[in-house]
Amino acid sequence: MNFYDVLSTHVSQDAQSYSVTIPENWGQGRATFGGLVAAVMFEKMQQHTSADRTVRSLMISFVAPVTPGELAVEVTVLRVGKGATQLQATAIQNNQVCAVILGSFGADRESIVHIPASPRISSSVAPDGVNPFPFIPNVTPDFTRYFDYRYTVGNMPFSGSTESKMGGWIRLQEEADQPASASAILALVDAWPPATFSLLKKPAAGSSLTWNISFAESSPQSAREWWQYEASIQQSANGYSHIEAQLLDKHGQPVAFSQQVVSIFA
Repeated sequence: MNFYDVLSTHVSQDAQSYSVTIPENWGQGRATFGGLVAAVMFEKMQQHTSADRTVRSLMISFVAPVTPGELAVEVTVLRVGKGATQLQATAIQNNQVCAVILGSFGADRESIVHIPASPRISSSVAPDGVNPFPFIPNVTPDFTRYFDYRYTVGNMPFSGSTESKMGGWIRLQEEADQPASASAILALVDAWPPATFSLLKKPAAGSSLTWNISFAESSPQSAREWWQYEASIQQSANGYSHIEAQLLDKHGQPVAFSQQVVSIFA
């Protein structure tokens, strides 16, 4: 099942509870790819707010690994105010809470403050000028088969790099002509390995503990077009890395700002 197939597969249990099927081949070590889990949960969450209130930020806590099979998603409306709606989505599998998302949705409002993001592309290398990062069964995570990566910033995972930055170009490996939704943005951002992995000299395990992501102006391009990802290690010690990142569209316009705390087992 490709990305959009997974998002559309669910059974409504009641007005606020859903049963989602997590397929095989989306693994990330012993767990399902966190970007897919977050996207599935967000899809159910956004159904509980009005169309004029777009997602502004998400706070995600990955509590326990999600495995292939049935996943329950429960949505709670915390508050509907004059300008913003606050929601919570909880993913449960085998009677264990696996992930929790707090979402803030807000309508546009008049403001005298307007500071547009400055378009930029940190890499002077176009994606077609870079060899694709290969999918290698039993070596690279299963879910990476669904993405096309082109590293242009820093170095690849487990290369013993000394650079604190990592990134490049990315797109979904599937036909999807509609503009990329927030769900697709979640997957495109989280598809990259932790930037800390490039500092290691041999493979090691790691997983996101918490993830905060905020959304800027939306882009009309689809998830199968090229996007650029840039990550920077802000600090790493005691088995935890603090990583800030941005996702930009093909014109260099920022669309999402990410902060992750990653557990590193090395």
